[in-house]
Amino acid sequence: MAISLRNLSVDYSLPIGTAHALRDVSLDIQKGEMLGLVGESGSGKSTVAFALMGLLANNARVTSGTATIEGRRFDLTRPNATAPLRGRGMAMIFQDPMLSLNPVFTIGTQLIEVLRRRSPASDRKTRMAQAEDALAKVKLGNPKQRMEQYPHELSGGMRQRVVIAMALLSEPALLIADEPTTALDVTVEAQIMREIIGLRDRIGCAVLLITHSLGLVTEHCDRIAVLYAGERLESGSVRDVQRQPGHPYTRMLFDCEVPIDRERHADAAQNRFTVIAGELPDPRRRPPGCIFNGRCDVSFEDCAKVVPGDYPVAGNAAHAARCLRLVTP
Repeated sequence: MAISLRNLSVDYSLPIGTAHALRDVSLDIQKGEMLGLVGESGSGKSTVAFALMGLLANNARVTSGTATIEGRRFDLTRPNATAPLRGRGMAMIFQDPMLSLNPVFTIGTQLIEVLRRRSPASDRKTRMAQAEDALAKVKLGNPKQRMEQYPHELSGGMRQRVVIAMALLSEPALLIADEPTTALDVTVEAQIMREIIGLRDRIGCAVLLITHSLGLVTEHCDRIAVLYAGERLESGSVRDVQRQPGHPYTRMLFDCEVPIDRERHADAAQNRFTVIAGELPDPRRRPPGCIFNGRCDVSFEDCAKVVPGDYPVAGNAAHAARCLRLVTP
């Protein structure tokens, strides 16, 4: 197993109180597997990524959580616990590639720095050749010319390819892709996803894909985990979860997807879109019972009192959801 995340909880200190961004989130990602982490804005998806990378804001505090990466166990409550893995055992593709690239250094300088950190004994000529080769592998034309350019001279899609090349050079056990295609048009989105999949296939890394798009997840991921208000509500294979969602929130997320085949969906044909009524609960005060109770369309009395555990869906231990309906006759 490439990574095992256990009981991750993160709080943010705010002038108006403490926001509980994550509560006991656990995830497993196998080597060579892509796990899609989905949920509404504010569900805590990016906080998971930043906690793993040790890049949380100064007002954030990890109150519990461990990560086991390639057999090495890290206590995430310790500041910079995973710093030794950054750029080696772990790499991250950000939503905005300009967050990953330094505007005052050339592309070549930044790629070579990745190689210098990974292989200090290698010479500059070797690093130059490896950097150019990485740019070629992610299909960025004219690698020699790109090496001499600055980030602002490249388009958004080209910059994202550079970031993927950096990840390729670091040969991580875990690649975190945080909304890697959000700022790109649809055509470039497909190309970038192909490059991420190609990177996974070349080095056999585990991939954590953070996204709002269930379409991306169902097309490219092996497994899915659903976050809501800082809690994981469901996890399983993409096929199982798509075919039989175990949690009402997961079902509603799929219902909100705009169908491509409009003739099969009368509501879509009439330009009506499905939305989830209500809002996320106040992160400073967790409501009693099920976290989704206030917005659920199938809740009953116990949902407001009992905090559900992880229950198997249709007897499948690999597909679990936190819904009392699964254990209530």
